[in-house]
Amino acid sequence: MRCVVCGRNSCPVKKWIALLGGTVIVATGCNPRSYDATAVPQEGLRVTYTVTSMFGFHSDWTRAISVKYGAKEIQQDLFEDTGWWRGSHLYRHKSGIYVIHEGQNGCFGFTVEPLSFDVRASISCEKSMTARQEISGASQYYTDLIYLGAFSETPNAPDGVPISFVSADERPEAELPDIL
Repeated sequence: MRCVVCGRNSCPVKKWIALLGGTVIVATGCNPRSYDATAVPQEGLRVTYTVTSMFGFHSDWTRAISVKYGAKEIQQDLFEDTGWWRGSHLYRHKSGIYVIHEGQNGCFGFTVEPLSFDVRASISCEKSMTARQEISGASQYYTDLIYLGAFSETPNAPDGVPISFVSADERPEAELPDIL
């Protein structure tokens, strides 16, 4: 069949259209989008969890956390999520140190004064059968930690934002997977 544009059997216009269409599809998939969820655990403190889509048709993310207190801000990149991440819980240790627990990937802390991820205190993120203390909001699973809420993937959210922070007042603490 002859091309209606150029009259040839092998039309270069069709090839260019196919190439252009394929380029648009690939470029759309390569355009990473970032989404934020923010917690405000105390006045003047903002903890923002950012996920940025990786190339693919599933929810794989590069992840980062930033903490802002007053005019100062710190940021830390986290391990990429290739399907294992089920959410990160935010806790406050009885010492005042904040703790982000990622389940299989363990936990890390940060201090507000001074604002730093360089925490020298020994905080256990191992599950404890006797974790329930008589402290309001105490974790059901971790000794000396107060559950504040969770950063969770929300793939079917009506607003289309695939991550949110849900406070302890909105949803009780869910058990995280064991640390690998």
